[in-house]
Amino acid sequence: MALPSASLGDVDTPPGRFGKTHPGVAQETVAAGALGVIVAVLVLVPLIAIGIGAIRDTGGLSARPFLAVLGATGIIANTFLVGGGTTFFAVVIGAALALALVRINTPGRGVLSELVTLPLYVTPLLTAIAWSWLGSPRGGLLNLLGRQLLGIDSLINLQTPGGVIFVSTLAYVPLPFLLVGAALRGMDPALEESARVHGASPAGALTRVTLPLLLPSALGSALLVFVQSIGLFSVPAVLGMPDGFYVAGTEIYRLLNNFPPRVGQAAAWGLLLLLLTAALVWLQAALLGRRSFVTVSGKAFRPRLLALGGTRHLIAALAWAYVAAAVALPVATLVWAATVNFITVDPAMMKFDLRHFRYVLFEYPKTYLALRNSLVLGVLSATCVALLGLAIAWVVLRTRSRLRGFLDQVSMFPLAIPSMVLALGLLWTYVNLKALPVYGTIWILLLAYATHYLPFGVRAGSGALRQLHPELEEAARVSGASWLRMLRWIVLPLTRPTLIATWTLVFILALQEVSSSILLYTSRSTVLAVAVFDLWEAGNVNALAALSVLQLAVTFIALLVLFRARRREALA
Repeated sequence: MALPSASLGDVDTPPGRFGKTHPGVAQETVAAGALGVIVAVLVLVPLIAIGIGAIRDTGGLSARPFLAVLGATGIIANTFLVGGGTTFFAVVIGAALALALVRINTPGRGVLSELVTLPLYVTPLLTAIAWSWLGSPRGGLLNLLGRQLLGIDSLINLQTPGGVIFVSTLAYVPLPFLLVGAALRGMDPALEESARVHGASPAGALTRVTLPLLLPSALGSALLVFVQSIGLFSVPAVLGMPDGFYVAGTEIYRLLNNFPPRVGQAAAWGLLLLLLTAALVWLQAALLGRRSFVTVSGKAFRPRLLALGGTRHLIAALAWAYVAAAVALPVATLVWAATVNFITVDPAMMKFDLRHFRYVLFEYPKTYLALRNSLVLGVLSATCVALLGLAIAWVVLRTRSRLRGFLDQVSMFPLAIPSMVLALGLLWTYVNLKALPVYGTIWILLLAYATHYLPFGVRAGSGALRQLHPELEEAARVSGASWLRMLRWIVLPLTRPTLIATWTLVFILALQEVSSSILLYTSRSTVLAVAVFDLWEAGNVNALAALSVLQLAVTFIALLVLFRARRREALA
């Protein structure tokens, strides 16, 4: 078959590379440039706006906002306390669960491995609200039961810094579990066996070989958890603010809800969190750059399970206890509160009905507006992240563009930026921008969601493209297909399973997003998570529970669609 004349000059070019005369090179250059502009606008512009906002005062440029933040030592200490405590306990528990469910013959480890990740899909706001009902010092359900059954006045008090750390830990354990678990699955067991041959006990091999090799994944997960927890708003707002315990996230919210809003000081808090994050990223790179952590070689291996006796049942019980505390008990509490006439532990006074669901479905004015906005934002942000992430990954992996490094690095910045800080940057950028009037609409929320979740799309797209040989794309190009046609007919169909998984994950996360939404929404652009928070502030407990159950129902329906899609792809 004769080759198209436009391709004859490229027959001798190396695989994966095109000659300068190939018409697709110009298209790739334009695509890389357009993606560079999009990423810069999404990521860099808000960060620059935060820096400018932090040194501006009513009279012009001034260091007073930042100095005021540095003087708030109590809030800074609270932020470090929540961030450090959450990170320590989440990494310890997540790594222990990964060891238990990946390298130990724990009963039911297949089911538990799926259930341990469920807190990713239950927003920390709902978990905090449920545990506030369970563990508030005076009216908490556990304390009411303690008084009636045991005569103990107060069993538990979660409206404390310890309560904030406890609930935040429950929410973030899946992150180190997933990262450490992936490292364990890729670790050659021959490394441990060599230690055993040289006289090490199983515990010695674990502590001297396995655990040190997990340092990169442990530090990576610790950085992720710390960055997310120091910028967390929902859990400290529910469990800390009622008792006067403020952290950076709740302080930013309080400053912006003052009259007049102290926007410069709020931006200074955002800049402080950014500087702290940058320092931690540098420290992590410095620690990991001095040692080798290679565990996978060219030799094939199969990870082996460590056989334990009766201890494995205790380990399984502890894993089930985490699932119960992080998912089962909060969800059951929300369902119970949504279906009783009012919250009480007296069975004689309990009456179950659907009046609260009728209220939120037919009387509460924000339900359908919030549901519509949440679904629209979920669909659009998931689509943007999946497609934009795949396009960025393709430019980084398949082209020789000079923008590859820029796209690869900058597109991952949002992973190390608290979502509230990113929203603050968008607020500074677009609040007075007449040329692009997105402030006060759902479009600024779309910018926040798409930017915040962009790293998920880029990393998922990179993983999918690394599994495709470039010859598949080159064959289409040599046969005359344009760059866009090649993407449409080759890349998109072959990466469809990854795109579906990424789309579903981002859709679910967008439905739950609180930290950025609480700063950017208006009465017309309210979303489900904000409507839930408004009901909590108003003290409408049962309606809050009913709306939360409806939000969870949408989330779990999306999860079922994802699982069915995965099963169909696996059977295909």
